[in-house]
Amino acid sequence: MIPLKYNARNLMVRWWTTALTAVGFTLVVALLVVMLAFVEGLKDLAANAGHPGNVILLRDGANDELFSDINVEDVHQSLQGLWSVNDELIRDNGVPLVSFEVYSIATLEIPPSSPGARATYRFLQIRGIEEPEISGRVHQLRLKVGGRWFNRNGTECVMGEGIAKTLGLQMGDTFQPRPGLPPTWTVVGIMDTAGSPFDSEIWSKREEVGKYFGKDNEERKQSFYTSIVVRTADYDTAKRNSELFRNLSEIKINAMPEKDYYDKLSESIMTFQFSAVFIAIVMAVGGMFGLMNTMFAAVAQRVKDIGVLRILGYPRRAILLSFLLESLLIACIGGLLGLLLGSMVDGIQQTGQLSSGQGGGKTVVFKMIVNASVIKLAVQFTLGMGLLGGFLPALSAMRLKPLDAVR
Repeated sequence: MIPLKYNARNLMVRWWTTALTAVGFTLVVALLVVMLAFVEGLKDLAANAGHPGNVILLRDGANDELFSDINVEDVHQSLQGLWSVNDELIRDNGVPLVSFEVYSIATLEIPPSSPGARATYRFLQIRGIEEPEISGRVHQLRLKVGGRWFNRNGTECVMGEGIAKTLGLQMGDTFQPRPGLPPTWTVVGIMDTAGSPFDSEIWSKREEVGKYFGKDNEERKQSFYTSIVVRTADYDTAKRNSELFRNLSEIKINAMPEKDYYDKLSESIMTFQFSAVFIAIVMAVGGMFGLMNTMFAAVAQRVKDIGVLRILGYPRRAILLSFLLESLLIACIGGLLGLLLGSMVDGIQQTGQLSSGQGGGKTVVFKMIVNASVIKLAVQFTLGMGLLGGFLPALSAMRLKPLDAVR
């Protein structure tokens, strides 16, 4: 085997070319890590979304609560009587744990930052709740210290930790969710929602949300829920009850375990992941060609060296391994720096989308994650590019004839 000092010395002699190639690898690997961290953050959010025992009820034919509407009167006439005799529903003091909800999107106007500038807008996800404490239990959400659930007699709200931070609001602050509408809501609690889809939501009275943001029709005196979430013991029980609810003759609804609901919303993550892999492949091709050019140049500059090494008795295999090792060293230096640079995004808060495929979905706040799987893939990516990028130049060096090389 050719001494490692020989490889290290040659890299130092060609330090400028080596540095440029390593920088290219650094950027490629750093971008790969950032994209994978984004995907991992969304996947972690989706994995933690929904209680395994929860069943979500939507309008018949709807797969997204944004496009669902279930008449409140129909629910109380047809469903509540069935719940009272269903022993598989979890109860609190004899009352089934059921969350009646109306989900909607509002547009919040953000005043211009300077005179003459245009106002900007932000979408707010608002959820109207009948009984906030029960809904908190159904969704396993607690309030941060000092907060309380909103009073149904006033115009109050609680909100997820992520949206509170985004809007710069704290407990006791007031804000108007939509300009021109009567209610000015007071924030009375911040929900501990880190790592859940509710991190981006604002909760208030169902009547307020239904009237100003939902589908209630005051002229016809009709009120609607967009979703109803029922708590059972576990996933199998939730799946069994979902089928029971779907087959009701009294009311036509779509029912599914809440885990399945969020799994469907998370299908868009796979699309992003495929895009990230495709971009990584394109970048890998560019990185490999850059490394090939560097190594072919190294072979051209060291033809006589290769001849001398062969005359001294080093076999072709040693020449091949020597140039492959140099290629791997360049790739590893760049890859390590890229991994360190990309890992700096770990824990950074981002905004993403869970899509239903019906044009709806949810905007979610989540944290980017650089975990063991991201690091493993980045290392494999680096080593693969290093080997493939150095193989052809190493092969050409191995094939040089000793006497022809030293002439």
